[in-house]
Amino acid sequence: MLICAAAVVPMHVVTRPPLEQAAEEKITAEISRENKLIEQHKKESVDVIDRMRRLNDDDVDKYERQTIESLLSPDFQSVLLQHGVREDVATRVASLLARITVSLIDIAAIEHTPGSSIVVYFRCGSVRALYELDEMITTGFMQAAFTEIIHCLTSSTPTVDVYVKPDDFDFILSSLTSLQDTGLFWELKGMQNLI
Repeated sequence: MLICAAAVVPMHVVTRPPLEQAAEEKITAEISRENKLIEQHKKESVDVIDRMRRLNDDDVDKYERQTIESLLSPDFQSVLLQHGVREDVATRVASLLARITVSLIDIAAIEHTPGSSIVVYFRCGSVRALYELDEMITTGFMQAAFTEIIHCLTSSTPTVDVYVKPDDFDFILSSLTSLQDTGLFWELKGMQNLI
């Protein structure tokens, strides 16, 4: 029997040239604030709750997921605009959060490492969600999304790269698919409270 506990995946967002610390702090604070607003909305909105229930059904196909995503994105954007988020930022963040929501992924945390990178911790509740996150990264969706968000939030236009360290991905995947009662447990340093 397979265990499918939640896993937290660290995705690194690196800019060239590196952003100043103040810009990194602004980006992480802004995305964190907007994510919290949407997470609260997901708990309170009857329509979103119904859509989330539907996403958990086994018979949801790709077309229906796309339909739900197309409904969530403007809904999320509206919430962000109501809370004073600039329209260009709200549009891009709402699109990102709608995409990860339909894949049953959420942002567990976001932090910056001065002079190094911004790290976004994505919570994946299943092996499928983990693979969908990997697909979003390898197809360039995450790079495009974070490039647009960073360009909107800063006065510069750095090159943006995103990646998950292969060892992290492999370790998380093996942890999610471990056989029950084998004693294989793991935690990400400092992030065990996010699961």
